[in-house]
Amino acid sequence: MSINPIKAEKLLNFPNDVSYKARMSLDTMIRIENALGCSLLKLGNRLAGGDLTLTECISILTLAIRAGGNDVKDNDIKGIVDQIGIIEGIKLTGELIALGLNASESPEESSTEKKS
Repeated sequence: MSINPIKAEKLLNFPNDVSYKARMSLDTMIRIENALGCSLLKLGNRLAGGDLTLTECISILTLAIRAGGNDVKDNDIKGIVDQIGIIEGIKLTGELIALGLNASESPEESSTEKKS
């Protein structure tokens, strides 16, 4: 579920009624690129090719959830991914990467594309 697509925010719901707002702002994307030493687009391509490591997925999830205003650590996210499963964790990572890559669209561009 998207909270505010213009601000690249997404609500992530986990088991046991735990939910976090994640944000893929420009600052968040820069932090991810610096932490992983790779562009977000390359990370997306690596994810699509099955080459993104679980450690990288945890880092992306952690940084995006922190940017959403939550005080979480890598170990918190590791525990959540352990609960929901690796595939679901990778899927959420992909959704956040896609959200970040689409965040540069202006509302006018987005509505123009939908009308076409």
